[in-house]
Amino acid sequence: MSGTEKKLAGLIDRRTILRGSAAAAAAAITGAWLPAWAQTGTPGLTALPTLSGEEIDLTIAHQTMMIEGRASHAVGVNGSVPAPLLRLRQGQKLRLTVHNQLDEPSSIHWHGLILPAAMDGVPGVSFPGIPPRSSFTYQFPVSQAGTYWYHSHSGMQEQEGLYGPIVIDPAGGDRVASDREHVIVLSDHSFIHPHLIYRKLKQQSGTFNFQKQTAGGLMRGEDQPLHERLRWGAMRMDPTDIADVTGAAYRYLVNGHGPADTWTGLFGPGERVRLRIINAASMTFFNLRIPGLPMTLVQADGQDVRPVAIDEFQIGPAETYDVIVTPPDDRAYTIVAETLDRSGMARATLAPRIGMVAEVPSLRKRPLATMKDMGMDMAGGMPGMDHGAMDPGAVDHGATQHDAGGMDMSMRNPANAPGVATVPTARARGWRTRAIAC
Repeated sequence: MSGTEKKLAGLIDRRTILRGSAAAAAAAITGAWLPAWAQTGTPGLTALPTLSGEEIDLTIAHQTMMIEGRASHAVGVNGSVPAPLLRLRQGQKLRLTVHNQLDEPSSIHWHGLILPAAMDGVPGVSFPGIPPRSSFTYQFPVSQAGTYWYHSHSGMQEQEGLYGPIVIDPAGGDRVASDREHVIVLSDHSFIHPHLIYRKLKQQSGTFNFQKQTAGGLMRGEDQPLHERLRWGAMRMDPTDIADVTGAAYRYLVNGHGPADTWTGLFGPGERVRLRIINAASMTFFNLRIPGLPMTLVQADGQDVRPVAIDEFQIGPAETYDVIVTPPDDRAYTIVAETLDRSGMARATLAPRIGMVAEVPSLRKRPLATMKDMGMDMAGGMPGMDHGAMDPGAVDHGATQHDAGGMDMSMRNPANAPGVATVPTARARGWRTRAIAC
């Protein structure tokens, strides 16, 4: 281990010791405008702590979180990862005082909310940030309704756990009828400190890619043929380079729970259940489905949409989608959120009773990027270009390696199966990158 790595490892240990900062989880302060099930929660359900009202206090501090029985350092809010659910009402005024108990600057950005620029929470852009061991008060009117989220814009604190959901109930009643709802926050978390992850990626970009093509795969005909591999080799690119950080370093979580922790949301057979799904991952795209249970998409990024019946959808970092499901039977269903590169999954359960589980499907075959995905398939021809003279190995691919504008959508949704929806959004381009958090 190098001297720098030893220093970073020591930093992790010191942060673990400092984790508590005496930050206890805040009790929910629920307004009378919330439905009954949202006021009391569901007995036995591993629900997120909830805060509401016009005066809210949030404390950012180091803590330890348990993932599948293993302790990990985290940066949480009010002792919770994810941070507490903020349940607000459209039209209310909000005053949020954020106490930074860290020894480094911090911040909270209210993702997707329209508010005064000075309250946006992006250090160096809208405000200076929250200095160590100090507080800052955000004040703004809540003008929207829908599913949103909040997260740090400082250092790598978001990767360490500083993210949380926001649900804003419409002032005039919700147009989407449901009997029950659950907030599902997807994320990626590593037992490796994010600074070490970053260092390793700078040293070798494919350090976490354990799904590369092999000679065995070539002989079995499972991977790309030799001539295709030679084309990729000439460009010094890798068709398995789908994600920079993979399941080799990440555990994929639902509401802070790993796949073996089995987060469970309850339902009654025949109920209309609304799932508010938020992707708070640092860089992971998920393909989400519930085997045996169709979904109806009703909202995207906080905006109501015309209902669309789907079996699966893809959700990128920072996106939110609301779906309605109506489980007909007295049995459990598995929520499966596979990573785009198929190196891991987040998993949760919908069930009538705590303790019920359903079969967890195996990971599907990992995808391989094609020349078409990289914008290099010239079979269709482009006006004004001599394709016969083009040498793929002589082209500068520095931009196309991180821009999948010409991406084959069949790879985004394997087999392009009927009933699998890729909802078009402004984030359809730049599918691998998130260099600037929003």
